[in-house]
Amino acid sequence: MLNFSDIPSWWPLCYQSDCPQAAHCLRYSLCVNGANEASKWPCVLPHARKNGKCDFFQEDKTVRMARGFVGIYKQLKSRDARHDIRMALTDYLGSKGAYYRYRDGERLLTPVQQQWILNLLARYHVTEGVRFDEYIDTYDLTQV
Repeated sequence: MLNFSDIPSWWPLCYQSDCPQAAHCLRYSLCVNGANEASKWPCVLPHARKNGKCDFFQEDKTVRMARGFVGIYKQLKSRDARHDIRMALTDYLGSKGAYYRYRDGERLLTPVQQQWILNLLARYHVTEGVRFDEYIDTYDLTQV
């Protein structure tokens, strides 16, 4: 389980023990196991539940996140390809600053982001032995 200090301050928790999804909800589990460390935190409100389902439900299972992709650039032979890939990644990840935070491993890449990057590399015929710098099994706290 994560430490409460690992949860981003903008990531909503849920305190609704009567929710039918609470037993398997990461937001509820983190709230129950660490909410006493905070006196103020964003939360999911009861009206987010409709017909027994919550709009903010996140299953309490780990996913394989990737940290950094500096090593991938070593596989690129062409300067033009490196430039084009960097531009596409900067656009996809949102900004130049975000690009560098992901590239250097300060931010973790979700499985969806990893697949997008692999698809981009495949368009440049880079498919053999493509690996991110590091893989970590953890909870995905990137979805609001």
